[in-house]
Amino acid sequence: MLYLLTTYQSIGIILPTNRLVGKKATFMRLRMPGKSEITTKDKILKAAARLFSEKGYNEVTTRQIAKAIGINSASIYYHFPSKEDILRGLYKYYSKSLREKCPNLEELLRLAETEPPHEVLKKTEFHFDDDIREMLDQILVASARRLGSDAENERFIRENLFNPIMCVVKPLLERMVELGKIKPLDIEAFLSVMSYFCFSAAALNQSSFGLSVKQYQAAMYFMFSLIVPMGGGYGCETEF
Repeated sequence: MLYLLTTYQSIGIILPTNRLVGKKATFMRLRMPGKSEITTKDKILKAAARLFSEKGYNEVTTRQIAKAIGINSASIYYHFPSKEDILRGLYKYYSKSLREKCPNLEELLRLAETEPPHEVLKKTEFHFDDDIREMLDQILVASARRLGSDAENERFIRENLFNPIMCVVKPLLERMVELGKIKPLDIEAFLSVMSYFCFSAAALNQSSFGLSVKQYQAAMYFMFSLIVPMGGGYGCETEF
């Protein structure tokens, strides 16, 4: 999901979470990428992600964040100079998590030469670990609530949701067409549909409209089925 919205997380398809519809969000144990211990700074980010997604960035104060983790409000400024820096910290956390999960384009292009097209496309999907999925969803929700409010927020969405799809799936599809493995298609239009679906899925995932992993994958595989293999048995018999 593709790196999708969703902070769903697939290649992208970003499929950050497998929360079922109607399941109440829980305050999960946070594991920051590359860390084994949870620091106060980590806890601040975790609480901020939850509060920003629930109430909106503008409605949350540093005092509320501090109260959520049981520290003095002044202590927050030891870790983050301002609330804006907390938000930037969340964006950096999401970006780092995504980079660690991004599929290897060179490997995908190599597989495209020998593997059925649909099988290669399925390899663009990935899932974040259970202990960070909910937080990544919350960051996306918080970001979605700020659409149109500032350029930095929109840059975050573009770089972490739309660009990964364009940078991985686009060259992969172009290579498959060049190799004669799939019928030519309007790649830009296809990626636009995929990008907006992923973004919508991730943004809604903290609500009653959220999709389970199975539902999300079914939708993604349906979109992949629109890619038509060229003869030779490549992917024609593949079932998603």
